[in-house]
Amino acid sequence: MKTELYLRRLIKERQISIEKKNQSRILELLYNLAVDEVRVKDFLTSAKTTLSTLKTLAQNGFVELFQKEISRKQIVESDEQTQRSLSIRLNDDQQRAVGSIITSMETHNHSAFLLHGVTGSGKTQVYIEVIRKALEQSKSSIVLVPEISLTPQTVRRFQIHFGDLVIWMHSKMSDGERYDAWRLLKKGKYKIVIGPRSALFAPVQNLGLIVVDEEHESSYKQFDASPRYHARDVAVVRGVMNNAVVVLGSATPSIESYANALEGKYTLLTLPERADNAQLPPVEIVDMVEERKQRYARMKVRAKEIGKKAFDDAAKSISSFLEEKIRDRLEKKQGIILLQNRRGFAPFIECNSCGHVEQCDRCSVTMTYHATKKHIRCHYCGKVKAPPTTCSHCGGFEFAMRGFGTQRVEEELKILFPSANILRMDLDTTSRKHSHEKILQQFGKGEADILLGTQMVAKGLDFPCVTLVGVISADTQMMLPDFRSAERTFQLLTQVAGRAGRSTLRGEVVIQTSQSSHYALKHVQDHDFVSFYGPSPAVLSKIKNDYRWHILVKANKETDKNGTRARTSVARVAEELQKESLKQKVKIIVDVDPAGIL
Repeated sequence: MKTELYLRRLIKERQISIEKKNQSRILELLYNLAVDEVRVKDFLTSAKTTLSTLKTLAQNGFVELFQKEISRKQIVESDEQTQRSLSIRLNDDQQRAVGSIITSMETHNHSAFLLHGVTGSGKTQVYIEVIRKALEQSKSSIVLVPEISLTPQTVRRFQIHFGDLVIWMHSKMSDGERYDAWRLLKKGKYKIVIGPRSALFAPVQNLGLIVVDEEHESSYKQFDASPRYHARDVAVVRGVMNNAVVVLGSATPSIESYANALEGKYTLLTLPERADNAQLPPVEIVDMVEERKQRYARMKVRAKEIGKKAFDDAAKSISSFLEEKIRDRLEKKQGIILLQNRRGFAPFIECNSCGHVEQCDRCSVTMTYHATKKHIRCHYCGKVKAPPTTCSHCGGFEFAMRGFGTQRVEEELKILFPSANILRMDLDTTSRKHSHEKILQQFGKGEADILLGTQMVAKGLDFPCVTLVGVISADTQMMLPDFRSAERTFQLLTQVAGRAGRSTLRGEVVIQTSQSSHYALKHVQDHDFVSFYGPSPAVLSKIKNDYRWHILVKANKETDKNGTRARTSVARVAEELQKESLKQKVKIIVDVDPAGIL
């Protein structure tokens, strides 16, 4: 508990006269105060007096000096954009969503909703209206956000509507700040708590509503320490335990949540249009394989004039098309967000002689070069060491930086656009307290032209000035050997694309990739979640004029050791569909433990 010295006036009328002028002046100032108590530190400064003078007045019974508990709650200042949110009027789709949730809240029984709204459709305003209803019912609310970086912007929006009823909790707070938030929540001082996954366990009084914003985000899964829980699923469980309503919101719902909604476990609510008639931005796909071919051809021509120097900028992360778009927005003084979901300078250092790549001794991953600190770092265990000077494999002395991290992209941007102000937002630039908020405030105020970052810049940010979003490489996650890689790529790219054109200014998105025909990119380009959620074509989608589609069914070894339940379920479904499929000349083939799925 933190306390500070406060001053309270005991005499409220001016009938008392004191011979000493200084003390008389202080009393006069106290009479003129609009409040009965004031912080001593503030009063000493404004009154230009000393603590000893106040102690004398206290001894004579004119004032009282006392210790008062103060909250360590951080002040989040409002801004012009937040102020505008007070005048927002709900459109028909928003009103229907709010009405459905409120109807459920009035029954005081648990229910769960999936709010599927396109980026910029006004999901946050729906949350605000249903929280208002919870407060009318004397109930508290928990709002979960996937990233600490989103907390200040979300708090600012909620605070303008609900004032001092709002508190936030996250890992960057001091122990004292978290202690105050926890204790005062338990006492019932705050009715709305906002924060990442751990905020779900806040001891709010009379819980009536839980909102999980961007419910698809993998950051809701606790994976690096026990207990390994998923905050989205625990939110539903806590909703059941507290008879509370749970709202899961996303523009790109997880496959699990969307399936639960279609099956009736959740109620599906949709916001198909952007608020204020803003338009979804067109998405351009740049084939970087073709880009590199054209660039190399130009370099070969140039090399005839100036020699090998023509190939100096062969390793370039920004295509000619994206460069042209950035230059256009800089001239128009419009905002630009660039996503490169890989921090550092270069993802790996390769020996030019033998191709050996420096790896972490403790993890089977390459070590990333960080130019600012001139070291290589493992992004899994955090091990740091100096870059190699000789190859440990062949003894060679020449090395090449391969791949592009945010630091390298930033360096390239500074060369291409020397007059542009660039902000980089990744784990390296946001390690200090409040650094997320400072970066976003700078960009929001127009103090920077380009915001470059990792996935932090893809989620939930709302800047009306942004008209161009560029993805440096869509391949960083898309080609990972993970069965969710396509889903996560689709979600990340759709989310970052949604940062563009959120006002009257039309937005545009440019995605660079070496896999331009990948199906996930096609659905991003069409802003089409529902089609992405259907089964995808097989890798070899057509053989002997037969079109092929794959559905992968996996058995959980812990609950279904021999796969008996899974096989029985698949056999039952295949049998039910067999008759209809034969009419349509569709073959259903069940392959248990396939050796391959090409």
